[in-house]
Amino acid sequence: MKLLKILSKPGALVSGWTSAILCFSAASGFWLAGERGKAICWTVLGAVEVLAIVW
Repeated sequence: MKLLKILSKPGALVSGWTSAILCFSAASGFWLAGERGKAICWTVLGAVEVLAIVW
């Protein structure tokens, strides 16, 4: 329940979405650079961030 209270704050939501966007941005950069392993790791981190926000 505490986590839901923290995530319900606007600052936490903005910070979470910003972090997720940065993760996906890093993933796309690594993917374009040909580093697939790092891209997959950053994509997973971004997905976890989105799940933490939505859930």
